[in-house]
Amino acid sequence: MIGDLRTLDARRPSNPALSVLVRLKNERPSLDEFWARLSSQTLFPETEVLFLDSGSTDGTLQFLEKLAVSIYQMSPEDFCFGASCNQLLSISRAPVACFLSAHVLLEDRDALEKVHSALAGKTRTAAYLRQVPNEIFGATFYERAYLRKRYPPRSQLDLIEMATPAGFSNAASALTRDCWEQNLFPEIHGSEDFIWAKRHLALGGKIYYLPRVTVMHSHADPPDAVYERVRLNVNARKLTRSYSRALYLFSGVLMAMLAEGSPWIEAFRYASSHARAYAPETSDASNLPSPSDVERSMR
Repeated sequence: MIGDLRTLDARRPSNPALSVLVRLKNERPSLDEFWARLSSQTLFPETEVLFLDSGSTDGTLQFLEKLAVSIYQMSPEDFCFGASCNQLLSISRAPVACFLSAHVLLEDRDALEKVHSALAGKTRTAAYLRQVPNEIFGATFYERAYLRKRYPPRSQLDLIEMATPAGFSNAASALTRDCWEQNLFPEIHGSEDFIWAKRHLALGGKIYYLPRVTVMHSHADPPDAVYERVRLNVNARKLTRSYSRALYLFSGVLMAMLAEGSPWIEAFRYASSHARAYAPETSDASNLPSPSDVERSMR
């Protein structure tokens, strides 16, 4: 573990059924809606909520201090995605824990009840919720295309057992305490959820997709931010970089965004940014298509 946590408040139920764990920094614009939906959950009276702030300066802490929650702090220099997961889990008390990003919005009032029901009494089990574009805070065509592919629409099934970790994301995930105790999150700065889930499956654990438990989640990031986020994940997962892979992904992202109705120049910019993260690190992306190439190909 890295860094020491400082407790600002510790108002916690003594025997919670569910722990909701929220890592955040400068999330004040989303917190009113996030908290309104979280605090109106049917399972809320049996839920402990733990926030871990890593250096907010926008009024986030002042907002949290008014709530019946536990707040922990760490410096931005000490923050690490994987280590912060382990720290929150080590503090939490419930047999089932649910990670939520502070800018996701639960769609249904019984969402946490459904999450708890899916995992309560199970061992070595994790799950992830369905993510859809956030129509309140906004979403790009890039995010719409990604979420449609990664998190298919609701089905008649409450649980779908997954053979791969592709959709597992700590923006909206849950796990039983025993599977974390046997498999701590890797202390890395990106893709800690994917890498944890991959190892969890390899150790014989189960992962379920909950298609009928939905959260709205999107960032509305510009292309440069998409490149940085994808590059971080590529590095964390130690994925092979090549021009052929970059071109393949460029085409896939471009076509998916166009299918969503994106203007072609916007689709090009996002597809190029996404693909550039998979090109060799010395690349200036000169081997990727130019906007004029794409325009000619569409005539």
